Amino acid sequence: MGFHPDMAKNEHLKAAKDGLDVWGDIATFAAKGYASIPDDDFPRLRWYGIYQQKPNEGHFMWRIKLPGGRVTPQQAVELAKVADKFGRGIVDITTRQDVQFHWMTIEDFPEALDRVYNRAGLYVDFACGDTPRNVCSCTLDGMLPTEMFPLGNLVQKLSDLYKAAGKELSNLPRKFKTSISTCPLHCHQPQINDLSAFGVIREDGSRGLGVMVGGGLSSTPHFAQSLRVFVPQADVQRVIPDIWYHVCCIFRDADELRYKRKRARIKFLVADKGWQWVRDELERRLGYLLIHDESIINPRGAMHTDHVGVGDQLDPRVSPADPSATARLKYVGVPVSRGRLRAEQFAAIGELAARFAAGGVAGGLGEIRLSQKQNLVLMNIDPVGLPALLKELEQIGLPAVAPAWRRSLVSCTGGQFCNLAVVETKERSREILRHLEETVGIDVPFMLSISGCANACAQFQVADIGMTGTKVLYNGQKVDAFDILMGGQMGDVPRFGREVLEKVPSPVVHQVLERVTRAYMENRIVTIEGDKESFADFSERIDDAQFQAWAQVPPREVRAPTGADAAV
Repeated sequence: MGFHPDMAKNEHLKAAKDGLDVWGDIATFAAKGYASIPDDDFPRLRWYGIYQQKPNEGHFMWRIKLPGGRVTPQQAVELAKVADKFGRGIVDITTRQDVQFHWMTIEDFPEALDRVYNRAGLYVDFACGDTPRNVCSCTLDGMLPTEMFPLGNLVQKLSDLYKAAGKELSNLPRKFKTSISTCPLHCHQPQINDLSAFGVIREDGSRGLGVMVGGGLSSTPHFAQSLRVFVPQADVQRVIPDIWYHVCCIFRDADELRYKRKRARIKFLVADKGWQWVRDELERRLGYLLIHDESIINPRGAMHTDHVGVGDQLDPRVSPADPSATARLKYVGVPVSRGRLRAEQFAAIGELAARFAAGGVAGGLGEIRLSQKQNLVLMNIDPVGLPALLKELEQIGLPAVAPAWRRSLVSCTGGQFCNLAVVETKERSREILRHLEETVGIDVPFMLSISGCANACAQFQVADIGMTGTKVLYNGQKVDAFDILMGGQMGDVPRFGREVLEKVPSPVVHQVLERVTRAYMENRIVTIEGDKESFADFSERIDDAQFQAWAQVPPREVRAPTGADAAV
């Protein structure tokens, strides 16, 4: 990697001082106060998940990195204490299985970091910044009876690999997102990650992983492209870490990506050079050939689903290879309204996860996992205590049995805290959710995404219904509004949603969503066998004019804000 003066501004910052090197300054900043932080060090703080919070007047968002979304009960309780003491009691679950706190000050971080590293046993290295971000996986990784084969501790191993690499991988052109799982539903969303692996069963019955590169959303979405390779189950623990490291290095060494910040993602490298080039370069760096299989292109059967509700899981005390290994325990997936918890709820979840796990608190099997749909799952639950657990979850405001909309709605941070968001999302999501739960039900996997801007943290382009924030004049006032896309899906035939409704004012958007989803429920195809047409397939056969007629968007000043009105 060679620095050039014509590279983007962020490259100058990283060339002057590596993001990891701000670690030693945090205590100094805390002692001297917010005003002591040099402007150039604000971006570097992101390497430890510390991100300036809108309106940039002394407060920070802090992202805690949780590989595979896994949290022990003790860690949940400790994180809840941090949120309560420093973050005004807010715990947000992200679409990458992290948690985020808000309202933190620089003075909070010495104690908060000590709590996370030394008391919780977690780390936030590479939680943000131009680094390898959190490694995502299926929430039931290793416990799902139907998964193609277990990955063991591979997710944590991959995260630790990146941390151990340190400055080898601390200066990437931009962020680098990965996911891996053998879940047959592909809930880890391999097609929208920079690098991902997904379970494959070949025609001869052999099991392993396929590998994809170059996925990503934001304002220029790309689906990942398969490298057409097969990693046999027996080789996964050896080969996948090699692939994770060397693909990241390919990205790191692509100096051509460092001149234009908006094109500094690996998806543009893959689009320009092709997946074959990536595979060839990967094999050159590996020093050995991978098994090529031209039939491995897209994950099959991926749906907008999440492991919410009560289900069967394997017993971690019994080896999956043991013929007696059966689904003897339960998991309890809890939908979290718009991905936001109170600190006391998160602490209560930690306590319940420990107490109701097989063997109780002394058994040490308690575990919580966070999902990419911003929900949470309590693992290893003893079936005997299940009724009592469900009752206690209701008492803390987190019922496991709830309307399907609650598991389906995903919301980004929005204008309340995010510097990039055009509109507020979390409170609007609350109102939308309340209205839909009261007016129209859904009975199929569904994803409703509410994004504050085109950066797509809530993944609106791949949602059944995706909303992205804008502004519009409505009843004489400039108000939040949403462009609405429909029909996004992943799987065999991936497609991004198409924009069907433009600039729907936020005061009426909940009514528009009700009308559209009601029309779907009333007009979808249901086979004699009871199979129900997905919303994505329904959207593919319904034209925009029909959707617009169903939506009945009310009259308004139909011009977008211009000139002075456009400032947000």
